[in-house]
Amino acid sequence: MTLDRLAYLVFASADVSRWRVFGSDVLGLAAREGADGALYLKADSRAFRILVVPGETDRLLASGWEVASREAFDALREKLVATGLDVRVRDGAVLAQRHVSGLFDVTDPSGNLIEVCWGPVSDFARFVSPVGVKAFVTGDMGMGHVVLPAPDFDATCDFWTTHLGMGLSDILRLPGFGPDGADARVHFYHCNPRQHSLALGEVTVPSGCIHFMLEVPDVDEVGLALDRCTAHKVPLAGTLGRHVNDDMISFYMWGPGGTQVEFGCGGAIKDWAADNIVFETTRGSHWGHQWLPFPG
Repeated sequence: MTLDRLAYLVFASADVSRWRVFGSDVLGLAAREGADGALYLKADSRAFRILVVPGETDRLLASGWEVASREAFDALREKLVATGLDVRVRDGAVLAQRHVSGLFDVTDPSGNLIEVCWGPVSDFARFVSPVGVKAFVTGDMGMGHVVLPAPDFDATCDFWTTHLGMGLSDILRLPGFGPDGADARVHFYHCNPRQHSLALGEVTVPSGCIHFMLEVPDVDEVGLALDRCTAHKVPLAGTLGRHVNDDMISFYMWGPGGTQVEFGCGGAIKDWAADNIVFETTRGSHWGHQWLPFPG
């Protein structure tokens, strides 16, 4: 009874049009308008991977996580209810907006809303990028990864592992970023062969999302995205570099509302049954990834 993959992210925005330009012209996702001012951003044959809805502030509303079947969905829901957690089963308009057959949500101890779904609803039309991105690496490994704030760190980590079945991949400490200038802990978690689909950071961020990652097949696509950042004057949050834990070659940019987006290639694919050694790194990258402040 575990999650299988990150299915989608839901953001609120006071200016959805900014997400449309950023998502299509910079990230290379295919944009489609939805009801009530919503915006869908498509990365593969699924109906969407990012949903943006109008809101008073810019922030992540929910991360959507998929399980493989109705049986797995029911079993996980029953397990969470049995532990006394507040589980809300959604239907009607919510299912239609999320393009899924079933969905419930639950909140972790740090206030992150988690949507668990099964049965994607899509015409499975071929993805065509408006700027020529060949493809995004998704499939059985989901849309990428997301890094969520976890100020109530120990309880939140326990929640995701005990209740949702995530496996710990590795650990990072960020000097001076934690409470009262202490080290901030970051734990990375897997639920499929992607080295991590989730990370939890011992910080608080107004956007509700430290960053999310989109992966492309090769470094040329990463370079082209860097060129698009320059052309559209999108500020970088981190320079090009290669991570220690997942070998990803990537850069970071500031998306709408202060959410960072990692755009990379070459992420490690793991056989967890054969190689499940949890390690702690004392630095995040082999090279590069010089971090830049939020502009203004």
